[in-house]
Amino acid sequence: MPEHSETNKMKHFEEWAKGKSSLIKNASLLVATSSEPFLEFLETIKAGKRIEGYVNLPPAKEWLNLYRNHRKVYEGVTNTFRCVDDETARFIDFYEEVFSGLNTTKQFAPSERNDLANELTPEKQKELFDQTKARVKEFEDFIENDVINDEENTQEQSDDEKRRIRKLLYRPEMLFFLRVWAPCFLLYGEYPPFLLRKARQGDDDALGKLLRLDKCVIDDPKVMAIFQRRAVSKKHAKMTLITDALRNTPRVKLSIRKIKCLFAGFLSLISIALGQKLTAAEIHRLFDAVAHDMTDELVDPDLIVSPETFEKAIQRARTFWQIIPQPDKK
Repeated sequence: MPEHSETNKMKHFEEWAKGKSSLIKNASLLVATSSEPFLEFLETIKAGKRIEGYVNLPPAKEWLNLYRNHRKVYEGVTNTFRCVDDETARFIDFYEEVFSGLNTTKQFAPSERNDLANELTPEKQKELFDQTKARVKEFEDFIENDVINDEENTQEQSDDEKRRIRKLLYRPEMLFFLRVWAPCFLLYGEYPPFLLRKARQGDDDALGKLLRLDKCVIDDPKVMAIFQRRAVSKKHAKMTLITDALRNTPRVKLSIRKIKCLFAGFLSLISIALGQKLTAAEIHRLFDAVAHDMTDELVDPDLIVSPETFEKAIQRARTFWQIIPQPDKK
């Protein structure tokens, strides 16, 4: 990588970021520089390595019930992250606000959203605008003053703190999230309950995907019945599919282009939620600017695609990022 002087470092990104809020600026830089580390992370998961360590799982029945109780998984994971520290708790609150707002908006057709907006008095519109602006400003201050400054002044965690964090990660819901839910979502783009439902109905592809991630699925009564039927039948190809899946790790093709498009969709989602929507062309220019700053390439070589192709990739990726759907409120 070419050497850059400090004065010129990230100058093309800074030019791109002119006029944008600090929250959008920080999120954009994080997104544009995280693709390669994230690809390495996914490759680790794909290889079957346990990022949380090798620990005993709960009894099979309790473990498999987590496939059918996404409320328990969602609340277990979010509550665990809230227990890590105040900064993580605030990030989870922001994440929930973003998706709650997006999900509420999706329930209305464009004409209905316009009607709702037109029904607001000027005073109510100003009140809502001021509230939203205050929440965004609060989160911007949190990012700049708490997260960034804490990263610059981070000290070695004490042994007691490490043990506390490790204990949090070993909760059944967190283990399920790290071993099954997140890998299934990130590698396959599907939720585990949907795959299990299809597997129990005899879908070979769904069954193979799950078994490559979670060998415990074989203990599900309906999956075990499928396995036993095939063991005594003459359908050797289908039996081989199951045994191969039990022995191997996920088969998915990962590429840096795919990861960058996913991150582009995530940034698009954030910008929409904040009322500061970035177009596909703006996001593409962001990746080009960062590539220019970091490698001297005029454009990002991983994203040499047509504007239409990139825009469609962003649209698909926006639907990808709700890792665990928020449960309906009781």
